[in-house]
Amino acid sequence: MCYPRIVSWLLLLASGWNTISPATAVDRPAFEPGDAAPISSKVSLVHLGSVDSFTITEQGTLAGRLLLNALENKDMTEAAAAKVVYHAIVPKEHYGGEYTALEWFCDYLIGTEDDQRAQLADRFHRSFFDFFAQNDYANLKEYLGRKYKLKEFADSGTNDGRDRLSFLEDFILFNNPRREEWERTSKIIECLKIQPGTTIADVGSGPGYYSFKFAELTGASGKVYAIDTVQNHLDYVQNVCREFGISNVETMKDRADGISLNPDTADLVFMCSLYHIIYTTSTEEVKDRFVASVKDALKPDGRLVIVDNAVVQDGQLPYHGPHIAKELVIGQLYYYGFDLTEQHQFIPQRYVLIFKKRT
Repeated sequence: MCYPRIVSWLLLLASGWNTISPATAVDRPAFEPGDAAPISSKVSLVHLGSVDSFTITEQGTLAGRLLLNALENKDMTEAAAAKVVYHAIVPKEHYGGEYTALEWFCDYLIGTEDDQRAQLADRFHRSFFDFFAQNDYANLKEYLGRKYKLKEFADSGTNDGRDRLSFLEDFILFNNPRREEWERTSKIIECLKIQPGTTIADVGSGPGYYSFKFAELTGASGKVYAIDTVQNHLDYVQNVCREFGISNVETMKDRADGISLNPDTADLVFMCSLYHIIYTTSTEEVKDRFVASVKDALKPDGRLVIVDNAVVQDGQLPYHGPHIAKELVIGQLYYYGFDLTEQHQFIPQRYVLIFKKRT
């Protein structure tokens, strides 16, 4: 049995690329993607896990319990103890997860008034804080109780309970005030070279982390469509827009098989930590319709930007949740009619792929 040949065929199939015989391989155009993604780790080339959640660890649970105790008992020594745990586990567990956001709350609770003012100086950080801190930190207490199973809830184990936890978890992950520190968000945005007047579709916008940044760059002459399947996220985006007088952001409810934009609308379609879900969970028919809707929504010279989670080298801390080798994305989108024009990787755990429609 020829194991190298078997491995080669499995990689082709896993990549979602057309299966061809060795006899016809020489007929390929030179610009087609290669036959296989490089393997530099024992982990799978694509991993879905539980989408945006991550493994609950003993130390993570301990820190969550200490923070919950601090909130419920107004005991800041517990918040200080939680910070010690988070400081220890952030470099070792769940890169890009919730820990830095929860540590941010610890810093606020034990900080001086000047420290607290500095933490809330950014208006979007203040909105994030207000959401979790309103009604004596009700949403933050609920999240910690649900996530680490520290409290019982009437809807625990139901779809409603799971949806509520998913919403709170997405919110704390996506709008984390310390996201820049681990993601290098500003570098991602810089490489997009967004100009005033640009129309951007932020697909899978969540509670608007990138939407709000795009809105500042596109200006009054531009437009940002915040598109998501979760109405609670869109409601939050709308509330923030009203609060701060942001007039160039419009929210849209997404469909599983399309982004609901009119043809030739967007200069840029942006998807962060989303394409791995489309790749792994959609049927081919749904995937075809979704990508077709993206292609239709783009202007003839528009760009599709995919930011997603990379396979890391053995010994490196992976992103907290799913990942997909960039070669799989490049290969699949090639056959959907998109050519890669740029790629960037500012941290090992995350890459940026920029495509244009093939004409």
